[in-house]
Amino acid sequence: MIALVLLVVSVADPLPPGAVLRLGDPRFRAAGEVHHLHFSPDGTVLSAWSIGPHGELRPVAWDSATGFPTNAMFDRSPPNRAEGTTPAVPLGGNRVLTAGPGNAARVWDATTERQLARLAGHAAPVTAVAVSSDGKRLATGSADGLVRIWDARTFRPLFQPRGHTSIVRSIRLTRDGKRAITTADDGTARVWDLASGKELRVVSTPYPVDLTTDGLGVILPAGGVRIRDILTGLEIIPERAPPEPLPTISELLARVGLCMAVSPDRRTVALARSDGTVVLLEAATGQPRRVLAGHSVACHVLAFTGDGQRLLSGGADHSILVWDVRLQSVPLPSAVKQETRAVNHWTTLATGPADAAYRAMARFAVEPAAAVRMARLRLKPATSEYTDPQTQLAQLRAIELLEAVNTPEARAFLAELCAGVPEAFLTQEAKRALERIGPR
Repeated sequence: MIALVLLVVSVADPLPPGAVLRLGDPRFRAAGEVHHLHFSPDGTVLSAWSIGPHGELRPVAWDSATGFPTNAMFDRSPPNRAEGTTPAVPLGGNRVLTAGPGNAARVWDATTERQLARLAGHAAPVTAVAVSSDGKRLATGSADGLVRIWDARTFRPLFQPRGHTSIVRSIRLTRDGKRAITTADDGTARVWDLASGKELRVVSTPYPVDLTTDGLGVILPAGGVRIRDILTGLEIIPERAPPEPLPTISELLARVGLCMAVSPDRRTVALARSDGTVVLLEAATGQPRRVLAGHSVACHVLAFTGDGQRLLSGGADHSILVWDVRLQSVPLPSAVKQETRAVNHWTTLATGPADAAYRAMARFAVEPAAAVRMARLRLKPATSEYTDPQTQLAQLRAIELLEAVNTPEARAFLAELCAGVPEAFLTQEAKRALERIGPR
């Protein structure tokens, strides 16, 4: 009997399970139109009600000093929808702070109706305002879910949002998966380093953009195609002009409300749901394999890295999450961890529904030697062109496992399977797997 041994290491991680990076930060983001902004009596918590994806009011709260989400929303009953937004609050004396008009909050002299200050910085209409009980801080919220904090004396912002401040509409990646460029409704394109999550460059543009092949420049289609160096921001004049960036298939689908992406090996389809979760579907069966929960509202764009090991998702909460979608990263239930009989896992892999089969594959992925031994017991080079559909599905999952394991023993066995009947399904899948792995 081939036994499996699993070592579990627990690491504290503030990110959603499965996510490895957040591009931008979640501070003061409501992920929906902001209503009813209020500071707690002691000023430590700023709370609001925002409009959810289905028009419902949802509570949200932040630590007013750090801007990070908190569960410490002070007790308050849900507001009456008929109350609308928080349109104005008194600031003491004859001054009043109003939500709008337009994309800015304004401070007025209530007696003379003279404008004293304009608090600009939102990319959408301001929908709610608030003042702390000590009168030192102001808060403004907008229809795109962004909340900003201001000094009530100088009217200067106390917190500058890092990352996009509106809905993320596109994600483009370099072929090596080291950098990404994202665009949003805030009129900016932002270049990110996917190793550190650091923002490398911000470019103002309303047009689709892309990265050069080497990831060192931003391609801008404005008055003719131009390239700007990511590090210096200076314009580069190449020997041959690159093609103008055009919408990808994923971006075109997003325009009609369908947010999806297909992995480079075409085995997995990522599909965004309206509640903000992303489901990974097995392409061969259309069944769900894994659910990624991290966004508070619907995603608008998804993109796999070129090696298929990471998935980027972005949407109405202004942030981009980077997910580890390797088999080795799949969280395993206790029952799967405790089952040490490899033959039972292989049976699930070969015949089970997509989610159970995926967990069985993930269990093998952390024990490469056992995975290869079981594969050798169950797979032989094809001797016939014909294979029934259920056997093909089992073979497809087994080849995916061997490719994910990617040890010398796994690659050697894939090479042996390539020696089967050339037209056979198993032979073709093994060849494609070795081509994706590449030379070692």
